Amino acid sequence: MGSFKNKINNKKKKKMENKALNELIDLKKTMKAQFEAGEYVEAMDTMAKIAEHKKMDPEVMFMGATCYFMTGDHERAAKWVNNTLAYDPNNVGARILLARLCFIEDKPDNGFAVLSFVVDNQQTYLKDKDKEKLLEMLEYCHNNMKDAMQEYNSLVEYFNANYVAPASFTAPVAAQTEDSSDNVGQSKAKAAVDRLKALLNKSKGNKTEGNQVEQISTAKPVAQPAVDNSDKTIRESSTDIIAKVMGSEISLREKIRSLNNFAGGLYVNEDYEDAFALLKKALEIDAHDPFLLKNMAFTCLAMGDKEKALKYASAMSMVEFGLLRAIQEKCHG
Repeated sequence: MGSFKNKINNKKKKKMENKALNELIDLKKTMKAQFEAGEYVEAMDTMAKIAEHKKMDPEVMFMGATCYFMTGDHERAAKWVNNTLAYDPNNVGARILLARLCFIEDKPDNGFAVLSFVVDNQQTYLKDKDKEKLLEMLEYCHNNMKDAMQEYNSLVEYFNANYVAPASFTAPVAAQTEDSSDNVGQSKAKAAVDRLKALLNKSKGNKTEGNQVEQISTAKPVAQPAVDNSDKTIRESSTDIIAKVMGSEISLREKIRSLNNFAGGLYVNEDYEDAFALLKKALEIDAHDPFLLKNMAFTCLAMGDKEKALKYASAMSMVEFGLLRAIQEKCHG
C-alpha cells in the first residue's frame, strides 16, 4: 500500500516539475522575444517571473543587464553584468557591455582594459553581434579618444585589421561667402548661441527632469562658440560646436548634457538641422538616453520628418504620451 502511494506521489511531483519546467521555458521564450523587439521594460517584468523559479541562467542575466542599460539604470546593469560573468566568464557580450558602462561612467582606463582583455583572450568567443558592437566602440574611441587608445596596441591592431568605414554622406553645406545670404546664416547662428546662453544663465543651478540632473554651468569649463562683435562674424556651425564640446576635458556624460543644451538653443531659434547634428553626436555616446531620443524626435517633427520622429520615439524605453500626441497631431494636420 505504501509503495503504491509513493508511486502516486512521485508521479504528482514529476508532473509538477514538468509543469514548472514548461512554464520556465515559455517565460524565457517570451523574454527573448521581448528583448529582441526592444521591449525592455516588459522583458524585465518577465525576468522577475523567471527569478521566482530560481532558475536564472547567464543568458537571462545578460538580457537583464542589457535591459537595465537600455532603460538608463546603469547601476543595476553593472550588477547583472557581474552576475553574468560570474556564471559565464566567456560571455563576450556582457564584457563588452561592461566596457561601455566604464566609458559612460567616465572610467576610460577601465573600459580600454576590458576591451583589451576581449581582443587578447576572447576573440574565439566573438559572435557577429559582438564583433559589430566591439568595432562600434573602437570606432568611437578612435574618433574621440585616439591618443588614449594608442596606448593599447592590440586594440589599435584589431581596429585597423577589421574596421571598414561606412559609405559617407555629407549633407550640403552652404558656401561661406561674404554675400548677404551668408550673413543671414551667420546672424541666425549668432542669435542661436546668444539665446542658448540666456537659457543657460536663466536655469543656472537648477535641476532638470530625470537623469539630467546637472546644468552645464556645474561642469568643468566647456569651450563656448565664439561670438565676434566685429562686422565679420564667425559662423558657429554645428561642426564647430561639436569640436569644442568633444575637445573639452569633461566626462562623456557632461558632453552629452552640453550637446543637448546647445541643441536646445538652436531648436528654440528654429535651426533644426544643426540641432539634429548635435543630438546625433550625443547619441553616438549613448544611443539609449531617453532625453536625447525624445528631443531628437521633436526635432525631426519640427523638420517635417514624421517617420523619423516616430522611429526615435519608438526607441524610447518608456512611452512618452506628449510626444506621441505631437506626432499624431502632425500626421493629422
